[in-house]
Amino acid sequence: MLTYPYIQRHLARDAARHGNLALWLLFRCLPTLVLGSLLLLLLSAAPARAMVDGAGDAMALDELEGGHLLLRDVGGGRYVPAVIHRSKVHFDISGMVARVVLEQRFSNDSDRWVEGVYAFPLPEKAAVRYLEMIVGERRIVGKVREKAEARKIYQRARQAGKKASLVEQQRPNLFTNRVANIGPGEEITVRLEYVQQVNYGSDMFSLRFPMTITPRYMPGAPLPQRPDTEEGELLFPNPYLGWAVPTDQVPDADAVSPLQHPSPGSDYAPLNPIEISVRLDPGMPLARVESPYHEIALSRRAGVYSLDLAAGVSEMDRDFVLNWQPVTGSEPAAALFTERVGDEHFGLLMLVPPVTERLAPPAPREIIFVVDTSGSMGGVSIEQARASLARALQQLRPEDHFNIIEFNSRHRSLYRRPMPATRHHLTRASEFVRQLHASGGTEMMPALRAAMAPSVDEDVYREQPALRQIIFITDGAVGNELALFEEISGRIGDNRLFTVGIGSAPNSWFMRNAARYGRGSHTHIGKLDEVGEKMSDLFEHLSRPVAVDLAVTWPGPVEVWPERVPDLYAGQPLVLAVKFGGAAPTGEVSVSADINGRSWRQAMRLSPESDPASPVSHPGVASLWAREKITGLLDQKVLGRDESELRAEVLEVALQHQLLSPYTSFVAVEEQVSRPQGKDVKSEPVPNTRPRGQAPQGFAYPATATTGPARAWFAALALFLAMMLCVLRRPELDHVPTAGA
Repeated sequence: MLTYPYIQRHLARDAARHGNLALWLLFRCLPTLVLGSLLLLLLSAAPARAMVDGAGDAMALDELEGGHLLLRDVGGGRYVPAVIHRSKVHFDISGMVARVVLEQRFSNDSDRWVEGVYAFPLPEKAAVRYLEMIVGERRIVGKVREKAEARKIYQRARQAGKKASLVEQQRPNLFTNRVANIGPGEEITVRLEYVQQVNYGSDMFSLRFPMTITPRYMPGAPLPQRPDTEEGELLFPNPYLGWAVPTDQVPDADAVSPLQHPSPGSDYAPLNPIEISVRLDPGMPLARVESPYHEIALSRRAGVYSLDLAAGVSEMDRDFVLNWQPVTGSEPAAALFTERVGDEHFGLLMLVPPVTERLAPPAPREIIFVVDTSGSMGGVSIEQARASLARALQQLRPEDHFNIIEFNSRHRSLYRRPMPATRHHLTRASEFVRQLHASGGTEMMPALRAAMAPSVDEDVYREQPALRQIIFITDGAVGNELALFEEISGRIGDNRLFTVGIGSAPNSWFMRNAARYGRGSHTHIGKLDEVGEKMSDLFEHLSRPVAVDLAVTWPGPVEVWPERVPDLYAGQPLVLAVKFGGAAPTGEVSVSADINGRSWRQAMRLSPESDPASPVSHPGVASLWAREKITGLLDQKVLGRDESELRAEVLEVALQHQLLSPYTSFVAVEEQVSRPQGKDVKSEPVPNTRPRGQAPQGFAYPATATTGPARAWFAALALFLAMMLCVLRRPELDHVPTAGA
């Protein structure tokens, strides 16, 4: 039997025989070496696990498990289940405007006073305009305040034992909600209202409601621990125990990362259950209404549709999407939705250019496929990506040129330069696509640079294509979105960037804006059986002529957003948010463009409110205009405008229209004190459900945080164990002296 003393004697005899004293000393020090290695490993991993509480103490998350709502025990640095929650959302859709009410119910099942912390996604263009908190029979309405002021109000209320709620925007599609001083056994409901624009394209209306967060990859080096206060502004600790630490490329990484281990959910036993109901007044007869990712129960009365989930509740592990298609012949060619707020008039204008037939075959193109194979694409997402690429390769013509760039922690190209779409090159590309698998980080920047850069070793004898198109297939799970927008806007040149969102919960804000800065369009694929139809539609758009040189003429002075009218692809409408000012909209608005080399013009008569033909008022249009203006102002930051000037303009619009923005927050405070003096308040998070179909991730951490030191120590320990095994397997020497010795 091998015992530790026996191994020591064995090594000692071997060392005496061969003079290998160093090996003997190394083994004698084995316990110290192992303990020292483990200690250094934990210290090197601390930045990725450390989070700062209110007193600045680091908290270990060793025992953090997905699927629990956790309560922080400040004294022991441990977490225990504490709070359950339930969500309910109702959509009231009228024409192109949707008013949405989202309710979150928090109930404290512990014997402690706690602080609920919840992160939730919303549509990227949601105009969040109302907050109220319901405690029993009491209703506390929130107000929009400048962000630093709102934080101070919330913190004072929290410390004073008052019930309070604070909603902040971390990204245009990601928000955090904090609820202070939830008493033992107490229930609090937080109700949010926002307005969003309905999308229209390819003869189909659609609305998307995100319900979970795909963990973002955070590139860059970790930043030093931030202080509790900075320049008089109260800073919060990590808002909901996100796994990431701030880096030099993503300073707010801790605020945009969900729990360390998101748990899989189920519609039968949901971790985060949600009820969904819809009132749909389309204003026109419909051919069909569908929700591709949820089973719905549908009824209709007097042209108004009512929808609910067939099962009553659903797990929040995939986006809710609702599509409705008009009866053929009733598709809108032009529509104006108006609202009067005070003495000012606002409008939402939609014009649909005609779909023209191609007069000649499309010119040869150069298409660069960029595909994300990072860890967040694991599971169903990588299957969708492979299927999308395979379908796209089938759409290429022999006169086209193409290349494929895959990226995760690094990027690689199939070919050194774009190659013609011959049978030989397509066969090799198909095999390349078949072998793609998901692993590693999400380093988008180098891959995008490679795709937008001129091809190396260009063939001087072949005519360069007039059109170079980049198709970017990803879930958009990154935290450095603004840096990527700057890169795209600065390098896109004559290229066009088209994004294909993959998965059940992609980062739609990043995908749509990347396409907008790249002067392309965005497509989302949520299921494998959508790949064929969606990719065929995309290539149909790519091959059709674009409406260019768009110009809009208004009957009087107006303020329109977006300021720059974009190019339009086939089936895409032109949607503009307009402020008419104090005068009601009258006269004629006209749009002109060049389509397929031909001039096109369309006009629409604006009727005064006294006219029976005047459009019906649609509450929420003013909020949509304000949201579009805020988005347009923030775009100028990407293009290099001074942030202090932009901040002042955004604040003015957000405060006037009571909207959430990067510089404003909603805060609601109850006047009476709820928590008794001397009772501490604990913070605990609401978990994030893993997006449906996504593989479990043990690889979402940034490569620059602790992976290098951890791997180095594990490698050293493995090498030492291998050396010990090698020694033990050597044959034992006979130490009996011979006769002649």
